[in-house]
Amino acid sequence: MSKVFIIALTDETGGVGEIGNYPIIYSGVGKINATMAAYNAFTKGYTEVINIGSCGSLKHKPGTIIKVGSVFQDIDARPLCEYGETPFEPQYKQVVLDRTTLSTCFSTDYFIDLSQKEKYSKEYIKMVNNCDIFDMECFALAKVCHRFNIKFSSYKWVSDNGDGGDWKENCKIGFEQVKRLLNE
Repeated sequence: MSKVFIIALTDETGGVGEIGNYPIIYSGVGKINATMAAYNAFTKGYTEVINIGSCGSLKHKPGTIIKVGSVFQDIDARPLCEYGETPFEPQYKQVVLDRTTLSTCFSTDYFIDLSQKEKYSKEYIKMVNNCDIFDMECFALAKVCHRFNIKFSSYKWVSDNGDGGDWKENCKIGFEQVKRLLNE
């Protein structure tokens, strides 16, 4: 099995080129960049993608490591379909990564700023509050991997509550914790 890690930013890892002799593709931030990185992994013949990286959470404190069980997307194409569904693809409201893991992730292209709650839809706020974590890449990676039959898993470390506070320092700590977890 040919494995690759996909990580958004070099700042999350100190810029290393591999983990445990497996290469890293740095995607950049957001769902479009993540989609391009996952497709790149597919075209290079990788059969397993592991996504690691930072995330926000209103439920878990910084430093908590979360294995993602299912991931939801931030998309609003109403009235064509319900919030969170891609038009004409209702089967992709969520992607289940691991049925034995209950942790949920909400992928969005917004940084949450709780002091400006009024700028977000009520559905968006509900997802941020209900999901364990939120990030900007996991759903896109999961969907591409699902489409191309690539094994996919995601491990995230909580770096903040969406405010970006202490993000760099928490990334150093989280990355080391995830590496230890993956070596077990």
